[in-house]
Amino acid sequence: MHHAKPHLTASLLAALLLAACSSTPEAPAINHPAVASIDKYVVSIPASAQLPYDGAYVAAFGKTMTFAPGSGLTYRGKDAEGRLLFYGIGDRGPNGDSPKAFVGEKSFASKVFPVPGFIPRFAEIVVTPGKGAALTRTVPIGFDSGPASGLPIASGKTGSTGEVALTDKLATLGFDANGIDPESIAIDKDGNLWISDEYGPFLMKLDRNGNVLAKYEPGKGLPAIIGSRQPNRGFEGATVTPSGKIVAVVQSTLDVDGKTKDSATFTRIVELDPKTGTTRQFAYSIDMTHYLKSGDAKLGDIVAIDDTHFALIDQGAGKKGMRNLIVIIDIAGATDISNIQAAGGKALEYATPAELAAVKFVRAQTLLDMRDLGWTPEKTEGLAIVDGKLAVINDNDFGISSSVAGDKGDKMSAYAIRDGKVSDNGRYSLAPNGENTQLWILTLRAPLASYFPK
Repeated sequence: MHHAKPHLTASLLAALLLAACSSTPEAPAINHPAVASIDKYVVSIPASAQLPYDGAYVAAFGKTMTFAPGSGLTYRGKDAEGRLLFYGIGDRGPNGDSPKAFVGEKSFASKVFPVPGFIPRFAEIVVTPGKGAALTRTVPIGFDSGPASGLPIASGKTGSTGEVALTDKLATLGFDANGIDPESIAIDKDGNLWISDEYGPFLMKLDRNGNVLAKYEPGKGLPAIIGSRQPNRGFEGATVTPSGKIVAVVQSTLDVDGKTKDSATFTRIVELDPKTGTTRQFAYSIDMTHYLKSGDAKLGDIVAIDDTHFALIDQGAGKKGMRNLIVIIDIAGATDISNIQAAGGKALEYATPAELAAVKFVRAQTLLDMRDLGWTPEKTEGLAIVDGKLAVINDNDFGISSSVAGDKGDKMSAYAIRDGKVSDNGRYSLAPNGENTQLWILTLRAPLASYFPK
């Protein structure tokens, strides 16, 4: 699908003149067809929210690692002083890429968890317009059976990624049935929170104290097909519509039978009606003019504008490098693909272009690329609407990066870990990545409805 660039109309030109006259020193007017001005904040993280750390890299990090609240974002409203109130959410906790690891004679993908006892949590963020942004408190997530964990789920269980968790000394950690990897947060009209997850993918309904009230899984409340998500590419975004439906986006193409991640040309958007338990699914087209392989495409957060229109993040490294698009989509008129299959009863991901011609995809219109606005973080992960403006936040991976060096260079895949040691004289390390949490608020030149797909 071609995502068209926004164009200036008479109404947009009028809005441009108005924005230029009302710009402030904190949000100077900029030269962009859709964005009039930007308020940029670095979210301050208090000591109380930092994660205690006494591991192998304490010399590099000190006694704490930084909490990262930018995997998802939702707007809660204003307080009596006019401050903007948000919820942000962190993912499964500090983790670093690492070489494949042997357990016995079998090798598995692995991740290093330097703070393995981390409990996934959401956070309150307060923005004082024109002055600053601060995290004020965090709330850990818990089930009736105990606190949530960021550790992987055991093989054979719903949500397993096939990964082995390692300590920062490369010793094997266990699995956790309460493992979750939260990626977005939204609020319903009753004040409950909805959290999406990459492991399952799962959708979870929480109260404001972090207690999980309901958990939806592939085949148990959610379509079974989405259990074919690529590892760690489950639900990256979720939102609540005005009518109370939950809409979630699968981050990347499904890998059905381990065969379709790079041949499928769409990813799935799932709508859940929690009142009736019914679901619908829609196809979002991958822009193959940008990607070498469709499996490289990544969607991010999503936020409802009304019952059928949404803003979502479409990002990923492609033929010309990284982009971080914000796209306006419309699901009205899109085909419900829940019961549509390819020839031979195969999943729709196997469909030929001729078979897909009968499917009406979600309509999409590119609003902007954050890179054109000077955005430098790799990940644009959280998205919210604030009185017609767009609020965007990044995930800084808890401020850590991982690397390996040895006889085979610096490519992780060239090495293996066995009994806590890296092959080929490899040296594994974690280091601060120097990236903070940024929250930008974008004032548009025209109402969001002006950018709806035509």
